[in-house]
Amino acid sequence: MKRLFTDPKFALLWTIIRIWLGVQWLEAGLSKMGNPAWTGDKAGTAVTGFLSNAVKLAGGEHPAVQSWYASFLQNFALPNAKIFSYLVSFGEVAVGIGLILGCLTTFALIGGALLNLNFMLSGATSTNPILYTAALILLVAGINASRIGLDYFIFKKKIKKQTGFSVNKISMLK
Repeated sequence: MKRLFTDPKFALLWTIIRIWLGVQWLEAGLSKMGNPAWTGDKAGTAVTGFLSNAVKLAGGEHPAVQSWYASFLQNFALPNAKIFSYLVSFGEVAVGIGLILGCLTTFALIGGALLNLNFMLSGATSTNPILYTAALILLVAGINASRIGLDYFIFKKKIKKQTGFSVNKISMLK
């Protein structure tokens, strides 16, 4: 099983999954950037609706949102909804571009996983568990997740140190 994550022969598999995940984030972010309720003159409106609903989900006999998280939303996120609106929109685009290009892949995966985690903590399931799981699996794949991408060239020396191979001596798929 370890070989699946560490063998360079599986780099293409991890690249396909990474690019698919990046496309999901890019599409989500671009749809928000073109929406005035997210990044336009009404920025913060969509976030306010989402977060207000999450706070409501903290009540009842079987709450979907934990009370500590609802408190965070009510006391910090909602008063700063406009800022969060831009952070989510541009964050999703940045995660998408990073994953598609394989540039700062680990950072993009962690950013995407944190976005998914916050969406799930807010009571939104949707595709979040799938995207979160894909990000975690790609984090486990480590260097293989970005072997075919800009990271491979940005971090040549680190890859050589970890694998013992020079970038010039091996192909990316070897």
